[in-house]
Amino acid sequence: MSDPKTNVGKIFKSLEKYFDPGAGKIKVKSRPVLVIGYEKNATSYFNIDYETLPISSLGNIDPDPEFDILISQETQSKLGLTKTSYIRTHKTSWNNCKNMAIDNEIGDLKGEFPGLFEELLKLNEKWVSERNSINLIKTQESVS
Repeated sequence: MSDPKTNVGKIFKSLEKYFDPGAGKIKVKSRPVLVIGYEKNATSYFNIDYETLPISSLGNIDPDPEFDILISQETQSKLGLTKTSYIRTHKTSWNNCKNMAIDNEIGDLKGEFPGLFEELLKLNEKWVSERNSINLIKTQESVS
């Protein structure tokens, strides 16, 4: 298992939950994710949580105009992605390395496209900041 710092900015397959409306239940599928962070206080590289952004073809969902970033065809090819894909900067999640193919990298977005990686992190930071600001205001109003 590699040092988690070296996995930031890379794309891996990850087992992710999703709701299947046809079956009416939650299922799991393997999907590509971009690692943007990791658990700093993990006791072992073999049991560490990674912070990720999903990479999705979106299907019938309209992309968010600000936070879903379309990956160009050229970039997709260089990153080993086979479908038209969006990086969803407002859909942060955490997953344990045991549910991820950490030893089988799909692509290195940070290494190949550092400007794009930085843009994605800034958009994620903006989304988190806006979300937290709204929640702080609501919390302060309910305390008053």
